[in-house]
Amino acid sequence: MADKPKFDPWYRNGLLRNAIGQALHEEMTADPAIHLFGEGCDRKVHYDAPQIERDFPDRVHTMPICEDASNGFALGTALLGVKPVVDIITSDFIYRAMDSLANSLAKLNFVQAKGEPPKTVLIRAEFLTAGPTTSARPEAMLAHVPGLHVAIPSTPRDAYGMTRTALHTPGVTVLFEDRMIADALLKERPEDCEPLDEVVPFGQAALRRNHPEARLIIITYGLMRQVVEEALKGVDAPLDLIDLRWIYPLDWWALETSARKTRRVLIVEPGIQYGGVGAEIAAHLAESVSGVMIRRMGGRRGTLPAAMTLHTQFMPQSSQIAEAVQSMLVEVR
Repeated sequence: MADKPKFDPWYRNGLLRNAIGQALHEEMTADPAIHLFGEGCDRKVHYDAPQIERDFPDRVHTMPICEDASNGFALGTALLGVKPVVDIITSDFIYRAMDSLANSLAKLNFVQAKGEPPKTVLIRAEFLTAGPTTSARPEAMLAHVPGLHVAIPSTPRDAYGMTRTALHTPGVTVLFEDRMIADALLKERPEDCEPLDEVVPFGQAALRRNHPEARLIIITYGLMRQVVEEALKGVDAPLDLIDLRWIYPLDWWALETSARKTRRVLIVEPGIQYGGVGAEIAAHLAESVSGVMIRRMGGRRGTLPAAMTLHTQFMPQSSQIAEAVQSMLVEVR
């Protein structure tokens, strides 16, 4: 009898997950101050990167079922010189941890004693699209909190490099792993990353396409990067494509430079469009780049249904993106 297929959302992006595990293992090898905390952390690490549990058994700590407490414990250990890595599991659980995250951890380096070295904390969480209680995308909300950095890689190489960058950057970084990014569409592999030899510059976006005669710039991040790439397969036109990678801080230099070149901007985000990351980018570019045309596409302000057949109604689809691109290119002419 054939094996039963695995549930798709949990197994589709092993490459991204393995890249984060590889980066953590290498950084823990180099820095004994790094410890991992989280609910069922030993089992989670074993699932993600078993060599971490095997090689650093005294630095993997399973916490009680309370996300707020995990962050509070991380804060206390950070004051003692530890570099905590906290696994919040799914992004929805971020809401349970907002008090410790926004009121305590985010302010850690602003209220410490004079002369104290800045503290570094990494918070891990996963984006899922599996129903009402596992589909939150709070990146815009977190970017609003002073003291928090927000990172969303879309490739294994970026996941590897951004994890390492976060562990070398003072402050609190929330790193989101998007489980809906399919392995099948990823060209890079985590083993392509040289050990302790590659980081992603803090706050720097990736220019995935850079055409000297581009007439349109598409700005996106995370899961939508793959959807945009799929949409562009049928578009024969010079374009720029920027993958934000860092939601905070945003790479304003890259965004403004490309917007001044093209004067046409399409922003495609996986999160809720209302009050989202795209709204901030659109407002900034409208104020800083004269004569620019801006359009936004994003998620609906609603609760994702459990039925996966309805999910297409809550995020931009490749056909809709292709139609928007063609429409804006016609307007350019």
